[in-house]
Amino acid sequence: MHDDLISQLVASKRTVDRHAEMVREAMLKGRPLKGSELAQINESASERLILRNQAYEYFSKSFYLVEGRIKKDFTLSDEELKELMFGLSVAVTLFDTTLYTYYKFHDNPKIRRLLNEKDSAYRREGNTFEQSVKGIFSLTNSIYLQRAIKIYTLFYVERRILIDDPELAYAHKIIQASFLYNNFKNRKTSGTIHDYFRIIGTRIKINAQAKSDFFNYIANSILYNGSRLFGNIVGGFQKRRGLLYRDPKFLSRVTSALRPMDVLLEKTPFRLTDNFIPGFWGHAAIYIGTKEDLEELGIWENELVQKYSKEISKGKFIVEALRDKVQMNTLDHFSDIDDFSLIRTRVEFTNAEKAEHILRALSHVGKKYDFSFDVETGDTIVCSELHYRTFIDINFNTTPYIGRSTISVDQVAEQGKTGMPFEPVMMYLNGKEVDSDTIQQTYDSVLEPLLYDLIAPESYIEA
Repeated sequence: MHDDLISQLVASKRTVDRHAEMVREAMLKGRPLKGSELAQINESASERLILRNQAYEYFSKSFYLVEGRIKKDFTLSDEELKELMFGLSVAVTLFDTTLYTYYKFHDNPKIRRLLNEKDSAYRREGNTFEQSVKGIFSLTNSIYLQRAIKIYTLFYVERRILIDDPELAYAHKIIQASFLYNNFKNRKTSGTIHDYFRIIGTRIKINAQAKSDFFNYIANSILYNGSRLFGNIVGGFQKRRGLLYRDPKFLSRVTSALRPMDVLLEKTPFRLTDNFIPGFWGHAAIYIGTKEDLEELGIWENELVQKYSKEISKGKFIVEALRDKVQMNTLDHFSDIDDFSLIRTRVEFTNAEKAEHILRALSHVGKKYDFSFDVETGDTIVCSELHYRTFIDINFNTTPYIGRSTISVDQVAEQGKTGMPFEPVMMYLNGKEVDSDTIQQTYDSVLEPLLYDLIAPESYIEA
């Protein structure tokens, strides 16, 4: 357990380097992080939190050895010395890697925001990164380190007790190489390690940066709430029902053709919101499959799938982001439309890939609608962003707008054009099915080039 924790903590530094460089390159090129990059950063952040908790649990077991003040006649057994040194070596490695991550990530506003943002898909609460660093550099931990180092120095370094033990020699090597240990050892000022933590500015910088993030949050909230008000005002206006609404022939035709991870596109010109959406298509959704499909893929018993098993059993196979939240709906509910297209990957996913994508799509269910239309936000999402965060290996086009990057439905749909990763399998225009021989040509023709940067994304409001 000791060696494994040390190895994982050291390896986490390489991951931090890779992700810091990834973000730096994206910022230099003026592009948003891709779906795959966002997934990597978020998954690694979750893994680091688990690793942090494991490391903390490991070395906190030796807290009892340093609870009291260390007196002149203080002594401990050989086994207690081993326990303390193993715990100390894990502790200093955790603090070193935490400090390393802090310096790599904290001064980068993009990655700091990502790590501090709440994201239910990764079961992460808000301010996780900030609170994690503060928790590691707590008074309790600093007192433990101060006293553990004193005991280690007295019994192992000076008195050389158990100096020939190979396991302790490894722990000793780790402690001696620690940045934290060496900087504290070489300090000439008096005080505790906790004073040292304050001297290096961890808490000061975190608190100052938190204020900056708060003001950015307020600015984004104004934009978010303004777009939300606009969306709620126009979202309720609908002249009539769609030409395909509950059409039995249409429902039967689509149901028989659907496969897990198909993308559904629709247009509703009879809704006021449709007039404000750039391009041709107005909404996109994802079909995840029936209970039988999920059983065949081996994920029906998965915890996340079971969370929505009642909805799936009721025929709610479609995941979509509507004006209130990301939700699951039936094809019958989706059918209130005039125009429709079903697109799917030209190269079929393996079962493992399908399962992975389905779980990723389901992980976003329940998230609020993203009225700031930012592809990099975590716990708010629109229909086009749902695809950006689900099909993470697809290189979607995005549009820069007032310091953020947005993605329209047509920028999702263009992945189905000739030569792109998806292909149109079925298409309806004005309630009539397009002939199979002309689907690709017709599909391409409706996606005329669009100057996305001339259209404010605040208008991308689903019904």
